[in-house]
Amino acid sequence: MKSKTSCFNRTIFWKNVTTFWPMWVLYLLYLLGTMPLFVWSQAKADNISNMAQNAQEIANRSYYIVETVLDIQLFPFPVFVFAMAAGLLVFSYLYVPRNANMIHALPVDRRELFVTNYLSGLSFLIVPQLLSFVLTLLVSLASGITHIQYLMTGLLLSMGEAFFAYSLAVLVAMFTGQMIAMPVFFFVLNYLYVGCMYLLGMVVTILNYGISDFWNPGASCILSPLYYLNNNVRARLVYGTGAKAGMVEAIEIRGMWLVGIYTAVAVVFVALAYQIYKRRQIETAGDWLSIRVLKPVFRWGVAACGGILLSLVFVEAFIAYAIGIDGNLINAYPWVAGGIIVFGFVCFFAAEMLLDKRFRVFTKKRLVEWGCFCVAAVLILTLFELDVFGIERRVPQKEDIETAFVYMDYPVEVAEEDLEDLRKLHAEIVANKKANLENMKNKEGYYYTTIRYYLKDGGKLERRYALPVTEEYLSDAESPAARFLEWEQRAENLKKQLFGPGYETNVYQAGSIERYSEDREYNTYALDGEELTQILEAVSRDIEAGNLGKYYAYCTGEQNVSYMNELSFEYRTDDNYYDNYDYYGSYRGTAQTFDATSEREGGQVYTSVRFGAECTNIIETLEKLGMIDDTWNLMTSEEYDRVVQ
Repeated sequence: MKSKTSCFNRTIFWKNVTTFWPMWVLYLLYLLGTMPLFVWSQAKADNISNMAQNAQEIANRSYYIVETVLDIQLFPFPVFVFAMAAGLLVFSYLYVPRNANMIHALPVDRRELFVTNYLSGLSFLIVPQLLSFVLTLLVSLASGITHIQYLMTGLLLSMGEAFFAYSLAVLVAMFTGQMIAMPVFFFVLNYLYVGCMYLLGMVVTILNYGISDFWNPGASCILSPLYYLNNNVRARLVYGTGAKAGMVEAIEIRGMWLVGIYTAVAVVFVALAYQIYKRRQIETAGDWLSIRVLKPVFRWGVAACGGILLSLVFVEAFIAYAIGIDGNLINAYPWVAGGIIVFGFVCFFAAEMLLDKRFRVFTKKRLVEWGCFCVAAVLILTLFELDVFGIERRVPQKEDIETAFVYMDYPVEVAEEDLEDLRKLHAEIVANKKANLENMKNKEGYYYTTIRYYLKDGGKLERRYALPVTEEYLSDAESPAARFLEWEQRAENLKKQLFGPGYETNVYQAGSIERYSEDREYNTYALDGEELTQILEAVSRDIEAGNLGKYYAYCTGEQNVSYMNELSFEYRTDDNYYDNYDYYGSYRGTAQTFDATSEREGGQVYTSVRFGAECTNIIETLEKLGMIDDTWNLMTSEEYDRVVQ
């Protein structure tokens, strides 16, 4: 008669629960401290249930607390740490030969062992999450906190994260027979794609001219789960508009689709882990890798990643520093190639020592394999050095460009009619690579300039070059540096730099000028309404006449002759970008920037204007208004230093 079979063993399940109780108890304590206890402490501090404020203030504070709890609940790193620990513990018998033989000698098949251990480890995560969720709900209701419906969504997402993280941990546990190796593999795998792309970007940056932003983390980073979840799963308060400005209307939880994708992938991981477990050799207990065919992949992967990383550190930290010039001026190719050969050798055979569990690994077979690795690595480096992939020479087609910026002294958005000229200038810079680098090496006068394209497909292309800015180069009106300088000297671009992209609709509220005397006195003169209007008009006239722009031409050094008497202005703007740097950095809302000369509180902006002797309109207006006279003078820094001395 056929014996009855089962997929679940209650005895093994409860043994896991009682044996590994410190793990799930610790996770439960973490959740209790960061969720119900946090809600209780915040509610008690605010005394929400007895607040004498209006209903909207109470609702806002309730939203704030729930949103903070959600951020804690959705933070993936603790979930992944405890998931790794759970997977490691319930399958720890696979890492000790005696335990592996004993467990597999029991009258239970591998399917029953796998399912029971998998479910027991998963319960270590899910049950604490459910308990903390229930307690958080009870504490919230008792404290008068509403809007708790979002906590249910947070629970489902955190359970999805736990399911994926634990399934990945179990899959990784099947690949190794070493207890130490399992957590190492788990966290390396979670950041492997991002790390490899970063190293590739560093190689391209050091070998190819002008590359400063080769790889921008995007949707492909989904292959690095912990990294991607950390950046894309979060809660955000949604504020009202118009009459409801400042009122919180809802909580937006981002990343639900992402957790859904990872949950579906986790099912595949579980099936794959089971198939590996069924075929796993007991004798692999104690081995760094339990699957033989993966050993060459491990050796080559460690040699490539370790060799490139150490080689780049060596080149950047020692070679470039020892030569005493900028890193991208050296002929980096032989140094990087040599470094990969040397450091790759160390990493390759270190990996083999881990796999073989002995030091005598320098066999003829392994030396030949290392030689093949070196040939492959140098060949790939050569392809990048020769720019076979066209990375260095790439210039977007005009029809593919949404907008473009040139950042020499300050960011300038290139006009539509100048885009084709920008493309030609960009190609000319690349064609003159050797001369530009030679000029930089000789330190004859250069200035870093960034060219940034925003493409219609949503992409971005950025290059950074050290352009010659000597008198000879700038005297050629068609040289790239001269053309870029001409663009930034245009009145519209300088006004955007000084007063933001929305300068035409700014509402100016206050202004002042710093004044100095030959008696070493200093004061700040506040402008009244009429004075403010006249000074702004004078500034505009000097911009239009081309008098003011030279004092912002940092690349030529002429800004040093400006007066110390800076003009300061305070204005309000309704523009989406409060200054030029914010517009440049936050275009498409991808970044936030801050410039030391400009601050913002809400729509309030503070900016300053420097000027010099050629700004005749400003000087005449200051004299007419009596702001400079026999006592209060306009002084350059050199003149002021002579007075002080």
